Amino acid sequence: MKTKKIIILVGPSGSGKTSIGQMLEKKSIPRLVTTTTRPARAGEIEGVDYYFRDYSEMKIDDFVEQTVYNENRYGLTKEEIHSMLEENNIVHVSLDKQGAEALKKTYPDESLIVFVEITEDEMIERMRNRGDSERQIEERVAFAQKTKELLPPEKVDLKIRNINIEVSAQMIIDHLA
Repeated sequence: MKTKKIIILVGPSGSGKTSIGQMLEKKSIPRLVTTTTRPARAGEIEGVDYYFRDYSEMKIDDFVEQTVYNENRYGLTKEEIHSMLEENNIVHVSLDKQGAEALKKTYPDESLIVFVEITEDEMIERMRNRGDSERQIEERVAFAQKTKELLPPEKVDLKIRNINIEVSAQMIIDHLA
């Protein structure tokens, strides 16, 4: 492999991108940790789940991309990318479509956008199966429709249907070879 790679997982809620990311981690591909202004939830660890910051600490120039969801800001810092790529040949991160496109624009040679396809019905079923409330499901479906989250980003490199997490992760790894 000539260049470092950033696997960018994109897909709607319930598509399995988090689970695919966890499988990539088991295969020694570390995750880029994003920063958020939302408070840590029970069991979340600073620097492992997120970097938890105040709005005042979220300086736009420090970030490759930022987004707002539920009145909280989320973003990926340039420092996180640089330090992780110094230590690793391949890393991964889950982002929304706009974040993926911003990262691809900044790191065109390193970025591999992987869209995890799912239908709206599958999305609802998976969210129910993982225990999301009907209200959460309604909000996520409305958000997905509004943002066209069920459609791939413009510059997608690989589309996969996540039927089996291990197979999906291996498809991504094989694509890099």
